[in-house]
Amino acid sequence: MSRSQVTIDWFLEGVDYAQKQNNITIIVDTLRFSSATVTAVANGFEIYPVSDQDYGRELARKVGAELSGKPGQAKYSISPLSYLNCDEENRKVVLFSPNGAACSERILGNYYGLVGTLLNARAAGSLITKLAKRYDSDVTVIAAGEQRAIDDGHRVTYFKEESVRVFAIEDYLGAGAIISNIELPKTPEAQLCELACKAALKDIAALLRESFSGKFLIQHGMGNDFDHCVQTDIYDTVPMIHAGKISKFEEHTINEIHKNNKRTGK
Repeated sequence: MSRSQVTIDWFLEGVDYAQKQNNITIIVDTLRFSSATVTAVANGFEIYPVSDQDYGRELARKVGAELSGKPGQAKYSISPLSYLNCDEENRKVVLFSPNGAACSERILGNYYGLVGTLLNARAAGSLITKLAKRYDSDVTVIAAGEQRAIDDGHRVTYFKEESVRVFAIEDYLGAGAIISNIELPKTPEAQLCELACKAALKDIAALLRESFSGKFLIQHGMGNDFDHCVQTDIYDTVPMIHAGKISKFEEHTINEIHKNNKRTGK
């Protein structure tokens, strides 16, 4: 009988600790890295996450990928809508993000992670339940967080200190949506997150519209992005992070990782 349990943790420190514990880890950055990644992979793309733009340019050349840019200006971007209705043959994209991509980069080569959000919460919860029971692993749901911002009543402005990360309601509720679909015992922290999501679910779009990230998107003419990201369970895809790439979940790869880590005592 599996003794696995689910907890919630935060940003880079949470990812690092989860890997030390050999936990199954899922990254949640609702507005918009996780939503863009889930949408992209569901539509046949492979994503290379980067938090440093200079390194991203080098990586794009190395792997023959398209380089993401600003929404509305570049072919591909952090906007999930840029991965819809695409007929391009090259579906490799280096995607820059200071939050979700930064967390994804911390998934080391001998481990793996998953990507989840409201868009695939049910599928993510179901897959995590199966994996945790199969490998008797604990689960850490990572709420990526957001750069500190101020709302002066007219406009949301993010602070220049990019290293500062704070609680983000959209990631907490996205994490809660996934946790509510995981059929395993949960820590008090995970239970509270689940309860918060269940209580907020019918008003989730309205709540997130008033969040810092929601206001920022709408103020900058990206309301369509927001509307896409706050949908629930429209994708069955659960992207897998491994060896610097995010792609469709591969069962045989996961089996090999668990087998190797068990053999080496990791």
